[in-house]
Amino acid sequence: MMTRLNEDKEKITAIREQMPATTAVHYLNTGTNGPLPKMAADAMKAEAEKEFLQGRYLPFIEELYAEMDTTRNLLARMVGASYDEIALTHSTTESLNIILWGLHWLSGDEVITTSLEHVAGLAPLALIKSRHGIVVKYINVEYGEQYDEEEFISAVAKAITPRTRLLLVSHVSTSTGITFPVRKLTELCHAHNVYVLVDGAQAVGAIPVNMHELGVDFYAMAGRKWLCGPEGIGVLYVAKDRISEVDPTFISPASVNLRSDLDIVSPYVVPAPFAARYQLATAMYMPTLLGFKKSLEYLLDHVGIEWITSRIQGLARHMQALISDIPGIQVITPRGKEAGLIEFLAEGWSPPELSARLNERNFMIRAEPEHQLPAPVRISTGFYNTEEELEQLAEAIREIVH
Repeated sequence: MMTRLNEDKEKITAIREQMPATTAVHYLNTGTNGPLPKMAADAMKAEAEKEFLQGRYLPFIEELYAEMDTTRNLLARMVGASYDEIALTHSTTESLNIILWGLHWLSGDEVITTSLEHVAGLAPLALIKSRHGIVVKYINVEYGEQYDEEEFISAVAKAITPRTRLLLVSHVSTSTGITFPVRKLTELCHAHNVYVLVDGAQAVGAIPVNMHELGVDFYAMAGRKWLCGPEGIGVLYVAKDRISEVDPTFISPASVNLRSDLDIVSPYVVPAPFAARYQLATAMYMPTLLGFKKSLEYLLDHVGIEWITSRIQGLARHMQALISDIPGIQVITPRGKEAGLIEFLAEGWSPPELSARLNERNFMIRAEPEHQLPAPVRISTGFYNTEEELEQLAEAIREIVH
């Protein structure tokens, strides 16, 4: 056991050297943006410098497509999917929109979602409701010790009717840190021929995720959070047997298999094979793409995704235990349902004010926006954090609130 602890300590020291932002501050905000590995930052800098000095010449598009394919293969390894089921987008929000606008809606169709969803999912649903006359049902979800998983699943089951087309649910709630039972929900929904669209922004890279084991139809991911990539890149998973059921809303040269497949006389187009049809490749910035590719390589081949997800959840449980005993602290994240987020409220303190005080002490955490109820303070436990950092944070919280 002591050998393992020493090995982990040496590994964490090496990781923090490769992610210098984690030593500049107590980096506890990966739920917003993860720290960049050195190899990702170097790749981005080198490509930007190359484009500046040499220009962006004709082979650029071929190189871009090749790098996109490499990155899609890395992502397939990461999330237990096939390469054909992965598309690169610009954000989780874009990925959610691709599916929500690509389905064929009829007036009166129903969508079930939760009271804890991010506005990135709720906003397009509201617009689709206005344009197509769909019905959106919101399942109220308790938090803290009041959350009961079986009650939640039962509420979803009761909301399903013959008109229900889709369940939109987060894998990990950004506002409470709850990990929802996606596999159970998928089994329930598929028994009633209901699609499942998952907002996985706070899940992939923080907890083990395997698309084929979950059985979901659609899954949206962020590059800039737990995958430690740059901003401006996201991921969409579409199960292979669902691809023909979702039309691309936007078409680019990358969305078409061959130019000869584009009929300029009649309104028909043969889309690119499988999930590639949802990509708008010519709008993808090469330094961003290469940085993301290197971040994935770092996580998969240098650190190890199994070690990463195990450590993140272990640190989250440790953080929860540290603050649970502080008088006046209400932990929002239910015990046993943690991913990488621990969220809490402090009696007598507004979350933005408490977060600002902790930021002044070099603890980079944040408060959830007021509309993201219950709008708590949010701590993200990254694999690069140390137990000592979390203990120092808990002590700082104790000192400030008392």
